[in-house]
Amino acid sequence: MNSYFDSAMEYTRTHPIDQLKTPLNEKNWEWSYLVRKCRNLELEESYEIYMRRLRNGYLSLFILIELLVMATHTLLLLTSSDRSYVYIDMGVYIASGCLIWLILTVNFYDELVSKHTWIAYASSWLAVSVMVIMDIGLNVYHATSNNDILNPIYDAYTLYAIYMFMPIPYILQPMILGSAVTACYIINYSFVITAKDDNQMHSILNEAIYLVCVNSMGIFFRLMRDIALRTTFLDRRQYVEENLLLRYARDQERGLLLSILPAQIANRLQNDVKSRINRSKQQHQTRAQENLRSSNQSETLKRWRQPDHETLFIEPHKDVTILYADVVNYTYLTTTLDVKQLVEALHDLFVRFDVASEEHNVMRIKFLGDCYYCVAGLASPNDDHAKCCVDLGLRMIKDIRKVREKRNLNVDMRIGVHSGDVLSGVIGAAKWQFDIWSKDVDIANRLESTGATGRVHVSEKTLSLLDGEYFFEDGTEKARDDPVLQKHGIHTFLIKSLRAPMHDSRRMQRQRQAKKLSEASKSNFMYNSTLQQYNQVRNQAKLEMCRELDKMPIGRIQIMRIWRRNTHLTQDELEEQNFRRNITSFCLFFRHRDWELHFMKEPDVMLKYSIALCWLVYCGLLAIQLLSKDPRYHYWYIDGTTICLLTLVLIVSWYKKLWIMYVSDAEQSLPQNPISLYLYKASDVMQRKICLRLAIYFLVIASYCAVTAMQVLDCGHEDNQVDEVKYEDRLFCFHPWILTNCMTVVIGMTFLFTRIPFIIKTCLSAIITFTYALLVVVEFNYIYASSPSTNVNFNAEYSHILLIFITLGIFHLMERQSEFIAKVDYSWKRQLLKKQDDAFITNDTIKVLLKNILPSHVADFYLSNQQQNELYYEEYDNVAVMFASIKNFDTDKIGLRVLNEIICDFDDVLNKYADNIRVEKIKVANWTYMAACGLDVSRSEQVNAPQMKFRNVSLMPNGRRSRYGGSRNSDPDPNLPGGVHRVPHGNGSNIALDLELGQYEGNVITNAPRASGNGPSNQRRSNEVVLVMAQFALDLMRTMRRFNAENMQTEYEGSTDYGMLRIGISHGRAMAGVVGNSKPHYDIWGNPVNMASRMDSTGVPGQIQVTEKTAVILRNFNIQCNYRGMTFVKGRGNIPTYILGTDEHYNAFLKHRPDAGDTT
Repeated sequence: MNSYFDSAMEYTRTHPIDQLKTPLNEKNWEWSYLVRKCRNLELEESYEIYMRRLRNGYLSLFILIELLVMATHTLLLLTSSDRSYVYIDMGVYIASGCLIWLILTVNFYDELVSKHTWIAYASSWLAVSVMVIMDIGLNVYHATSNNDILNPIYDAYTLYAIYMFMPIPYILQPMILGSAVTACYIINYSFVITAKDDNQMHSILNEAIYLVCVNSMGIFFRLMRDIALRTTFLDRRQYVEENLLLRYARDQERGLLLSILPAQIANRLQNDVKSRINRSKQQHQTRAQENLRSSNQSETLKRWRQPDHETLFIEPHKDVTILYADVVNYTYLTTTLDVKQLVEALHDLFVRFDVASEEHNVMRIKFLGDCYYCVAGLASPNDDHAKCCVDLGLRMIKDIRKVREKRNLNVDMRIGVHSGDVLSGVIGAAKWQFDIWSKDVDIANRLESTGATGRVHVSEKTLSLLDGEYFFEDGTEKARDDPVLQKHGIHTFLIKSLRAPMHDSRRMQRQRQAKKLSEASKSNFMYNSTLQQYNQVRNQAKLEMCRELDKMPIGRIQIMRIWRRNTHLTQDELEEQNFRRNITSFCLFFRHRDWELHFMKEPDVMLKYSIALCWLVYCGLLAIQLLSKDPRYHYWYIDGTTICLLTLVLIVSWYKKLWIMYVSDAEQSLPQNPISLYLYKASDVMQRKICLRLAIYFLVIASYCAVTAMQVLDCGHEDNQVDEVKYEDRLFCFHPWILTNCMTVVIGMTFLFTRIPFIIKTCLSAIITFTYALLVVVEFNYIYASSPSTNVNFNAEYSHILLIFITLGIFHLMERQSEFIAKVDYSWKRQLLKKQDDAFITNDTIKVLLKNILPSHVADFYLSNQQQNELYYEEYDNVAVMFASIKNFDTDKIGLRVLNEIICDFDDVLNKYADNIRVEKIKVANWTYMAACGLDVSRSEQVNAPQMKFRNVSLMPNGRRSRYGGSRNSDPDPNLPGGVHRVPHGNGSNIALDLELGQYEGNVITNAPRASGNGPSNQRRSNEVVLVMAQFALDLMRTMRRFNAENMQTEYEGSTDYGMLRIGISHGRAMAGVVGNSKPHYDIWGNPVNMASRMDSTGVPGQIQVTEKTAVILRNFNIQCNYRGMTFVKGRGNIPTYILGTDEHYNAFLKHRPDAGDTT
């Protein structure tokens, strides 16, 4: 096809990066909402399976941490000055570590745990009990046996293990277990550690506040992790379902496309259109990058066209058989039946024919009024193609006789069958229709027209392929005298009946194969109900999610895979390995900088919860500071300023959430009060801006460090130089273990702040940890060395440092796991969105093809409904119909490429008529172009489309730029209604349609009122369709004249009308719709169709002939209509006809003169 593709469609699909911008919907991040959503989608069971895998991953990591901690602590005990009591502690640590490992290992037996869920609870309680008994038991043992007061080291560690690592589901059970552990340590602190302290109550309160802060951090971590994981899980479910729906829609549209076009042609067209859509996408992105430097550039980019390198979508096929079937007495039916009865009868008949053609493995090509023609052996090779067509012909005769009896109609069939070679494909640039061409097609057509009523008329070549399975007799006398058949030396025969019995093995095998193909075709989308489709998609989504569970991320560190690293990886493990390669090992950066940048810029809807926890923890640290030593004035000043700042941040961060919950009627509405609106926007900006979040993060951590450091601000070496000073006197400066506990809380909070880059958290926490370690061993080593240790004769400084490093290690490892899961989820989103983007392009491609074959509302009906054998039709009170035939052009001599050039030029003209009153291309039959005006569903009197739904889809019109120069002006003609654009004299190469105005491939969506009623203005508006069609016909005349002038400079074989266009127009009531069971083909029926065809066939080359009724209408629009005389029309007799007056070059119609051309 030497055509150009008109890409008026703006490629407005959101870029994947833009799609990743999280909408700040507060409700979507509430834990209760996420739980309900999982339950409503029946995902709770799948989520629990995933969580079991995730908990096992965390549990394996904890066992490793436990073994490392116990091993490290045991080795450090060897540095004690006196090891007499060390071995007892070492034995207890080693035994408890092994026991904990044995207890928790049972959770790795998935089948056992899934059957007995209490095992997870029991093992967790038992393991935690071992940890508490080990830690507190050693304190009690040494306090009672040697009167050594020791500080427990594993209180916070045990609580972290409960909330972060233990395989206990939900949140209530960990809270109960954490509260029990907290109570045990407070009891131990009250009766063992501080039993003899003067400020026992202060010490107990400090310990209680510290443990409450640790519990709060653990609960927060648990909730945030569950929210993040549920969100990831629901995102995965959403993408799985969207991909299934997208795949289903693509298959649905593809099925409809393949029911219209053979796969070979459909694939070529699809690839061509897809490449054009990709070019449109690239053009759109280029324009976005250039930021629309000028309006002229914008218009040029918007209306680009690219050549298709002389592509012609035509394929040759050898050894096929063509069948032409024509309804005898059809003309009589059109004059005796109303249009609705006629269409219903044709639908009944053609449905039977379609079913029969599927059963006999014959491809229907199209309808031509009452003519039904098809071909066997084209879509796939078939050795029995001739037999299939003859069997189909015999079946058609039986079917039409059933319809004749059922509807009491005097109709019969005349069938012609011929075997040979064909060219198949589509031509033109709009409203493609699959067709076949060759001399053998013409021969089959002549066999039909010269055949006998109720008989199958075959050629000698076809008969030779029947293997003697049929009785036959000589053909008709009319066939022997036909010049076309004589020219090609065709001898014809009439099939009488089957010679072979019905149970013949070859025939039975052929019928079985045909039945199998028919059943396969019935499994497509048109045979499934909407409810069945919905259930299929939902059930498939469940199955897909079960498979996706193995792909869901567990964490960066997976201990269970260390022992089977060399084993063969599954496909899912290979995919995960690819994800891992995209993320660096240490810093967990994306290897693509753009990905990392966009990931960091994602908004943080959970920021308000992080700030709430920070405020609560700060209050706890402040209370510990006030209880641990006497406050001074400057402490109050600093503390007051800090708490005010944090409270202000807390209020602003929660303002949007609280306003939506208690004030707003809708989540998207905004406050009206200026102050309220400012706070609302500030809250929203705080969630969106990474720089502002980082500022808040550093403010919080600085506040923590400040409130903690105040405990040591007035402590110096000069106050503690005397060795004889007892430890109780040094406690006046600060309590080392209180300070260490506070620092562990600070380190934990540096990691618990959500949506802060992992590398910043790691670096800041490392700086805090090492700074405090220097403080312990250098600045205040004398105080820390004198503090209670965790073991008898063990260096207390090591105990403090061990605790903060354990805290750093735990939070760092957990944050690595969480960060990895978040980044894998983000990576998945990008990859899935890219797949969706590719799928959208494929869908758009198919939609373009469909909408370029069927009118958009008809394609929507077939894509949205699955009605079987349901007649779709539209009734119109006034439609103008045009037939335009090119004279004396022969396909064999001229070639399809020339025909394609001409049809593409006509389609260029068609695209100009895309305003309020549009022209619709109906079909092309050989060298005849048929179009209609007024087929707008909004103007239809009645639409028979059960449960019809219209779908908004993007599509790209198809057009071909003419090679002819000249003016490109396409301003509306003031004489035409509704701003209809005339084709300029240069053959109108500017075929750009603006989808933003609702225009596409010759169609326009209009909200204009339907032209109806009997008033003069309404009648004139209804008659405008005749004027538009006449103007369209004139433009075709001018286009054809220019084509001949530039390509056919001389006459051919002495013919003076060679290549001239002959046009006939009529108007009146008509019905449009789709008949048949497969290959939806939009057609129109009614008196204007028949009369327009007769006006063409009886017309004059180079002239436009119209009926008297149409001439009267056009005269009202000041167009000259010259009376031709009485013309014989088949089925109507002699009727008056008129020729429209035009100038020599078809630039305009001549104005009507009342005294010119009248019959009176």
